[in-house]
Amino acid sequence: MIHCGLYFTDVHIRQARQRRAREPQKSAWDFLLEQEQTGAPAAIQWGGLRYRFDGDEAAGEQAALALMEAEPPAETTPLEAMRSALVQAQNFEMLRDHPASTPARQSRWMESFAEQVAVFDRAAGSLSPLESLWSGTLHLAAGIVLEREDWFNQGVESCRRTIDEAIRPEGYLPQVVEGRDGGSLYRQILSTQALALSAEMAAHAGFDLWAYAARGVSVKTACAYLLYYYYYPEKWRWDDGMEAEAPRWFRQHAGFWEMLNHRAPLKNANLMLDELRPIYDPVGGGLTTLSHGPAARRGLFG
Repeated sequence: MIHCGLYFTDVHIRQARQRRAREPQKSAWDFLLEQEQTGAPAAIQWGGLRYRFDGDEAAGEQAALALMEAEPPAETTPLEAMRSALVQAQNFEMLRDHPASTPARQSRWMESFAEQVAVFDRAAGSLSPLESLWSGTLHLAAGIVLEREDWFNQGVESCRRTIDEAIRPEGYLPQVVEGRDGGSLYRQILSTQALALSAEMAAHAGFDLWAYAARGVSVKTACAYLLYYYYYPEKWRWDDGMEAEAPRWFRQHAGFWEMLNHRAPLKNANLMLDELRPIYDPVGGGLTTLSHGPAARRGLFG
């Protein structure tokens, strides 16, 4: 496995540095260096990003020590626990080569992290469809972090099975949107996020889930379906009254759109991305405008 940041490589870092003075990366750089994050997971991630992209050793040391010495998070819902563990996984990948991440500290952290993931193996039969999808994403990440081929393959197979069986040709997941309980669009957003994060992680580990398709359906199909409702939430047919909540949900979980735009730009996505940038999504890859933002188009005279 190549260890860097789960969703980005040294190539992404070099490109971000090369584009430092040009939008949209300029705004992302300013956001990274001028803003602070509060709360342990986000603050650790911020230090990891500053270390990895800006070479800030002091920020990396502070973040590495906080990560390695932190107690496992308190019990929450299964979905919240999975998403929290995924942030921890990305933080570890960004900081694992820092001198403060000593072998002894890494060993203790990895043992604790492996147990967090194993919980969802034991609970597999009781997970909801959305939780099962996120369990697959977490296992894929854990397979990379812990170099466990079985968990990596489990995560890949979860994503492939969802494409094979669960995503309809239009792009929605019936088991996720059913219920008319006011949360169907939110669950579709989180499901699409999980699929996109799995695809991006797998691509950096040598398995192109972005290109995987069955019945003409792929991860990109789910993304394209969802994009329409950023612009027209009132047309969401699975629930009423989405206009009030949809903008917040889309903004809060926007990180994967930069990943998709980096891989396979969708028609009509630029307006959304321009409105949301610089995109910072702690669970969805971090400051993805910095890591995955496109090069600005040059004008007639450069």
